[in-house]
Amino acid sequence: MGKRKIRFALLLSLMFIFVITLVSCSQGQTGTTTTAGSDASTTLVPTTTTEPTKEDITILYTNDIHGYIANTLKDSNNPGLRLDSISAYRKKLINEKKNVLLFDCGDEIQGSVYGALDKGVEMVGIMNKVGFDLATPGNHDYDFGMDGFNRIVSSASYKFISCNFRSLETNKTVLDSSKTFEIGGVKIGVVGITTPETLTSSTPAFFQNDKGEFIYTFDGVSDRNDLYTSVQNAIDEIRNKVNYVIALGHLGVAADDEKLGTRSIDVINNTTGLDAFIDGHSHTLMEKEIVKTKDNKDCLLTQTGCYLDGFGEMTISKDGVFSTKIINSVDERDDSVTALEDQLIAHVNQELGEKIATLDKPLYITSPDNLNQRLVRARETNLGDFVADSIYWYINDYKALDCDIAFNNGGGIRANIDSGDVTYLSAKTVEPFGNQICVVKTKGINIKNALEMGLSVFEGWNTEWNCPAETGGFLQVAGIKFQADANVKSSVKTDDKGMFKSVDGDYRVKNIMVYNKQTSAYEPLDENKEYTVSGINYILRNSGNGLSMFNDSTVVLDYIAEDYMVLADYMKAFNGNVNNANTPLKKYANYLLDYETPSGSGRIKLLNLQ
Repeated sequence: MGKRKIRFALLLSLMFIFVITLVSCSQGQTGTTTTAGSDASTTLVPTTTTEPTKEDITILYTNDIHGYIANTLKDSNNPGLRLDSISAYRKKLINEKKNVLLFDCGDEIQGSVYGALDKGVEMVGIMNKVGFDLATPGNHDYDFGMDGFNRIVSSASYKFISCNFRSLETNKTVLDSSKTFEIGGVKIGVVGITTPETLTSSTPAFFQNDKGEFIYTFDGVSDRNDLYTSVQNAIDEIRNKVNYVIALGHLGVAADDEKLGTRSIDVINNTTGLDAFIDGHSHTLMEKEIVKTKDNKDCLLTQTGCYLDGFGEMTISKDGVFSTKIINSVDERDDSVTALEDQLIAHVNQELGEKIATLDKPLYITSPDNLNQRLVRARETNLGDFVADSIYWYINDYKALDCDIAFNNGGGIRANIDSGDVTYLSAKTVEPFGNQICVVKTKGINIKNALEMGLSVFEGWNTEWNCPAETGGFLQVAGIKFQADANVKSSVKTDDKGMFKSVDGDYRVKNIMVYNKQTSAYEPLDENKEYTVSGINYILRNSGNGLSMFNDSTVVLDYIAEDYMVLADYMKAFNGNVNNANTPLKKYANYLLDYETPSGSGRIKLLNLQ
């Protein structure tokens, strides 16, 4: 009997160890930290008690397509990456009996002429044909107003989700916070997140009623903790019902968002329960990074870059291993999607393909030595000068209205122009958003404050891209020149909606000089004098990029012309070849002008940069 008791006790001990092992496997979450560039994967075992993945699951993902459906052939053997390529790749995986989902992280439609010409109607049709399953809205998905956004959402066969896009009238989210997929024998919960910056980086008036009162907001605008809370609540709602939770976000990892604490990294650091985060917004190429959650678990973070330079493939293996890779080319195409893309491209070319001038030297928003290094949101460029000058010329000479200064936000200037023949399509590609030009009268102090707000992050550096930290509100200018000192800390204060309130310290901007057309000289800005300023109404009337200092300005004229047409008319005014010698602005003696140097004419001098 003694031996039987020993054997029985031993059996009980073994059973107890077996049960403990099972519980730890089903409830624990372990991971391996990897570095960028390695064959990275992370084992993320779900925190629920459901079984591990029964089959491999593939999630394809895109971000910041911005309507770039006309990517050209790279060589005769490489058809280039378009949506038809992604569709073909998706169908190939499905034909191989794989479990496939296709997600988008926002800004899929606006940003190029192919989405802008018909306000996204045909782009949504193409994405429907590709077979997208889910999307979260990006800030530019609201650029056609709330009616336009609602039309996009209703016409999409895929669902839009966002846990922090909220109606102030009902205090409820406008869209569902999450969506659950049951595939490959498991359940995957996806939480949508939209950058709070949307309230100012899209047109603020779109989120207001007729009285100018905000009726929509994005949690995180006034307090980053509101964003973390909304994301955590969305995770908690589904965490115990699914095997894995993935964030589908349009947050990014940019320097200005780091200051606000609203990057995807910040959200991961301040929440629990996320296994992976598929991101967008900052146009960052991030194949795989491991970021720690609030409870020190591993979360895989990825982003594909932008403009369909690549798309992502995330695999969740049977044993719960997450891995990702970025795919830059696909040989096959889906003919049914190709037909829709080619139809839209042909329509745009027919509408805008007329030649208007020949450009002698390229106009840049990037570094000429590294076309991936965008500068227009942080530095003066020759295309920044050219766009601002087009407005200055159009108001002063074409419309014969007096104009002292012209502005254009760097975020609204989207593409380089190569030398050679230029068309209306070239102009529309540079300025695809359909902004209208207006003229206002405003005090000099408002001009100074606008320049200061645009300089909020100019001293920083993005080490990943090896380029300056940027903000869409950095102003490219005409009729004015100034300096900015990186040794002065930015003291711009904004309200709980991200709108300008004040400058509470020294100004970084200094030595502001305004061109006087009568004296042909640059003269110091008078903060109390009223100046005539022209630019897009996104800035001067609708507080775009938070530039609300112009709200009380006197409107001289609004809805004068669409911005790309102003740019095209300026090119036409060169009467053939666009170069320094032929500019119609050469009649203004001593006016700073140089379109043939990529860094521009020296209107913006940045001091003490490290």
